[in-house]
Amino acid sequence: MERRSGSTKLAPAGFVVEHAEIDTDCVFLDVRATALSATCPCCGTSSRRTQSRYLRQAADLPIAGRRVVLRVTVRRFWCDAVLCRRRIFAERFGADVLAPLSRRTGRLETIVHHLGLALGGRPAAAFADRLMVPVSNDTLLRV
Repeated sequence: MERRSGSTKLAPAGFVVEHAEIDTDCVFLDVRATALSATCPCCGTSSRRTQSRYLRQAADLPIAGRRVVLRVTVRRFWCDAVLCRRRIFAERFGADVLAPLSRRTGRLETIVHHLGLALGGRPAAAFADRLMVPVSNDTLLRV
C-alpha cells in the first residue's frame, strides 16, 4: 500500500490544521495557509510582509456525521510595488479551494452544485440535510 507523506484530506489543499475541536454535532478546525507569501490581486507582486490577520469561517465536507466549520486565519499583506493602488491586500486561496467571500469550500460547493442540478429545491435540501451539508433549498436553486 502506497502512502503519501504530508498530505491530508482533513483540510482543503493549501491549508494546515492548527487546532481541532469536536462538539456533539460539529467539528471546528482552525486552519491557516501553508504558503509563506501571497500575491497582490492588483499588480501581481509577491509579498511576505504581514500587516495583520483576521478570522474567516467556512463550511467544509462533513466528518463522521458531524458538520465541519473551518476557522481560517487569513493574513493581510503589504504590497511593496510603487505604482500599485492597493497598499494592503488579503491572501487568496483560489476558487477551487476557498473563493473570496465564499462561505463554503470549493469541494463542498461542488457537492451543493450537483445536488441542485440533480434534485433541485426541497428534495435536494432534504438529502443535503441527511448528508450533513448545511444548505437551504433556496441556495440549491440559486447555485
